[in-house]
Amino acid sequence: MQRLLAFEPLDRPEDTRVIHLACMLAAGAMLIRVLFWAYTQRYWEDALITCLHSENFVRGLGMSHYRPGEAPLHGFTSPFSVLVPLIGDFIHVGWGMDFLKLVSIPAAALTVFYLLALGLHPAVRLPVPLIVMVMGYAAFEHHQILWGMAGMETQLSVLILVMSVYYTVAWKPVALGVSLGLCMLVRPDYGFWTLIVGAYGLYRGPRQLPKVITVAIALYAPWLIFTTLYYGSPLPNTIIAKGLGYAPWWEKSGGINFFTVKRQIWMMMSEQLHVMLGPTFCGHGAGMHVFFPRGPESPVANGMFGFAVLGTLVIAFKRQAALFPLVACVVAYSLYYIFFVPVVFGWYKMPYVILLLCLSTRGLQAAASLIRPEVWRTRALWVFCVAYLALFVGVLPLTFPTERRIQRDIENAVRKEAGLYMAKLLKPGEAVGCEPLGYMGYYSGGNVYDWPGLDSRAVVAWSKANPGNRCLESMLKGLQPEYLFLRDLEILYWFKEPAWFREHYHPIRIFAIDPEAAKSIRWIDRNVDTRFRIYKKNQPGDPPYDETLWPQRGDMPKPGSGSWSEGAS
Repeated sequence: MQRLLAFEPLDRPEDTRVIHLACMLAAGAMLIRVLFWAYTQRYWEDALITCLHSENFVRGLGMSHYRPGEAPLHGFTSPFSVLVPLIGDFIHVGWGMDFLKLVSIPAAALTVFYLLALGLHPAVRLPVPLIVMVMGYAAFEHHQILWGMAGMETQLSVLILVMSVYYTVAWKPVALGVSLGLCMLVRPDYGFWTLIVGAYGLYRGPRQLPKVITVAIALYAPWLIFTTLYYGSPLPNTIIAKGLGYAPWWEKSGGINFFTVKRQIWMMMSEQLHVMLGPTFCGHGAGMHVFFPRGPESPVANGMFGFAVLGTLVIAFKRQAALFPLVACVVAYSLYYIFFVPVVFGWYKMPYVILLLCLSTRGLQAAASLIRPEVWRTRALWVFCVAYLALFVGVLPLTFPTERRIQRDIENAVRKEAGLYMAKLLKPGEAVGCEPLGYMGYYSGGNVYDWPGLDSRAVVAWSKANPGNRCLESMLKGLQPEYLFLRDLEILYWFKEPAWFREHYHPIRIFAIDPEAAKSIRWIDRNVDTRFRIYKKNQPGDPPYDETLWPQRGDMPKPGSGSWSEGAS
């Protein structure tokens, strides 16, 4: 395996124990993912968006959500989120998402081994308990499991970035070039990392840098050529849509000044980014449950972030140049997420959090060096490692059943059923307007005006034409599709002019979670997808409408009474 993965030799006698532990953790990582898959049957909203491209391509409808008369639209961001499922769909249409889950299982084990190799590398050389801590987090933290095993490319994204960091530290030009090409194929924003590696390469091995670049380009260039020829541009429509549809942070914060910048930095770090260094639950999509909280923050995560800051300082003052790219990556992505990404969805953060935890281990190593003698230092680190991992493993008996019930009682019973219902209603040329695209687009197979237009040229064109009034409500008023698929929450609390919808549409069907089922779902106040209605556009000659179908405020809790947070799931 060492030769195949281009690892530095792992043959020191003192490393035998941690290698055995890594094998156990890798096996555990695979086993826990198989268990999650079989037990929860989870399918994430965005996985359905991307995999529909793959299925349609195999059906001969184009690598796109099918729009009769339209050219294919580049409605996904990660090439691997479609290319990997494409293999499964070529075997049998509909197997794509499950094939991506299948690939994610060995990818989790490989992630553990690359973290082992990174921790043992002479330029890093972490104490064994800290290597085990990072490997254990990658293996058993709930969200490191969730998104890969819900049909997304997240596990591949984590693996490939960790792989690339290792090859940068070890400086293996060919393997590094391959990893950089894979980085661009799994997430285009990994372009930041490729630039960091390029700058580091000018210092570390300027003569070998052309080899790195050549290999990376050879791997990534075919995709650029394909998308340019097939879609007309290598830039995904999703990036354009999100850039137009989501307001930047300063518009929500009242402008840019010292106080709003300071608030933005700490709020994003403590409540969105490094908070995931502590045990959390993001399975409801639009809200996060923090275990052992202090207000909206996690004391565990804040402490680990403090160690990450200390680790960064240690790397800087000791001039550990091999780890400069790791620090630069964490800093660059922290700034990127804080200031330039209006909505930081949970799966974006999984690779970032792993690298942040690597910095935490450097800080812990420095802090533990104050403990004398060495035997007590090692024992203290083992106690810390076991206690830290126990927090994440200990919540799995709560989070796994919750994911199962969310899938069964909300995703399947509400959103999937609504999509199947719309498949029967929609006629050629008609459209349904809504925010969530995944289940509606996949199961209806129809034309969806989703917000912010991930797979809709019409919505993106509307956003370009209406720069001062971009939101779901205004888009629906502007395009006026034949049907609407709206949360009660949107009509009752988020829309500014719900009366307009009463004048132009009428509800025809309710899709809501069974009240008894809702009682068994933990932290359900974080879920915005429990009650939807389908509305039909009013037409002259319609029979009298059933006014009792309109949502009432008693149907939904008032925002603020629980933990409602506006956003996509």
